[in-house]
Amino acid sequence: MSVRERIALLLSIKEEGKLVDFDHIFEKIARDVKFVEKRDINIDEIKSNLETLKKEELIEEIDGKYKPKEKIHAYVRKLIEEKEEVLNRSYILVWKAKHYYPVAGELMLPYLKERPVSVVKVFSGKNDPIKEIDPIFVRYARYKPKPQHIIINDMRKLMEYVHDHCIDFIPYVHRLNSNMPDFFILDLDAGKRILNEKRGFEFLKFIAKSLYDFLIEHEMLPMMKFSGSRGFQIWASFDNSKFANKSDLFAVYRMLAIKIQESFERHLQENRTEIIKEFPEFKELKAFTTSQVAHKEEREDKILLDWSSMKPQGDVRAPFSMHHKTGLVSIPVDRKEIDSFNQLDAEPMKVIDNINSGKKFPVLTQSDPSYLQEKLKNS
Repeated sequence: MSVRERIALLLSIKEEGKLVDFDHIFEKIARDVKFVEKRDINIDEIKSNLETLKKEELIEEIDGKYKPKEKIHAYVRKLIEEKEEVLNRSYILVWKAKHYYPVAGELMLPYLKERPVSVVKVFSGKNDPIKEIDPIFVRYARYKPKPQHIIINDMRKLMEYVHDHCIDFIPYVHRLNSNMPDFFILDLDAGKRILNEKRGFEFLKFIAKSLYDFLIEHEMLPMMKFSGSRGFQIWASFDNSKFANKSDLFAVYRMLAIKIQESFERHLQENRTEIIKEFPEFKELKAFTTSQVAHKEEREDKILLDWSSMKPQGDVRAPFSMHHKTGLVSIPVDRKEIDSFNQLDAEPMKVIDNINSGKKFPVLTQSDPSYLQEKLKNS
């Protein structure tokens, strides 16, 4: 990768209109070249490549400082498509976020509004500035004189954080100053024994789809979401007025999650013959799922239906947020598309193309939990 390409990528992630001084450019490029090429770069080499980028009309110089021109983004997108493996990983994530959120942000905002949000900033790794990232989790907008929550209610505020290298958005499961959850989430986390199988991801998709169908049969309106990494989540929104015990709805939600897992596991066992016929590599599994959050080593051969976010200040990655580790989108998945879904479908630029082409994504709709509670009580 050339010095010119490194400079172009660096400047392309800067906020529109922001001027970048030479010393900053030199510091970042010298660091990356030193790590990759094991050599020191000199000032003249940086200046020469800046002049080249100016002649190509990819950047502009004003009073000895530099800013990207709009033309640079098509150049950088092609650069990422061809050389992503050797580019600075944190720069790629920030560049994708800058282009992804203006398109997808409106779809994510309903899951952020009026609730505390944690954000994840990404910077170049200290040991390996090319392939590693240094994530910084930020829970508060201010810490003094007392902590003040991050609240993101509109695109302007969202993009402020994106321009500050925030790419991952993790809201609370309850609204600001509320003691009631309004997101119900089961996070499907496959154990090592399952993930190590060649068709482990396919089996996880099967379980997610089966759980979705099970909840539909219990008159819920679930939404299925890819985690952005290697799992899936089932989301629901309940009409909390339908719960008899409202003194601690977090506890009610947790107990409901455990009862769902127990009833769902019985349902799977009733259909065990058909499941094993489709997935013979898992015939030795005594149980397919568990709700046991603790003792991870004891559930390596199961899929955890994780309810642990159901607590005050519990949080979860928002639908349509990018995952800071993988760079993939934590995207809602339609039931009829789950069988063909693969992780590359969650690549941000592909999601942008799908949104721009008019693709519709599942949305969270409120459910009445009365029937579900009654069925689980009697099961």
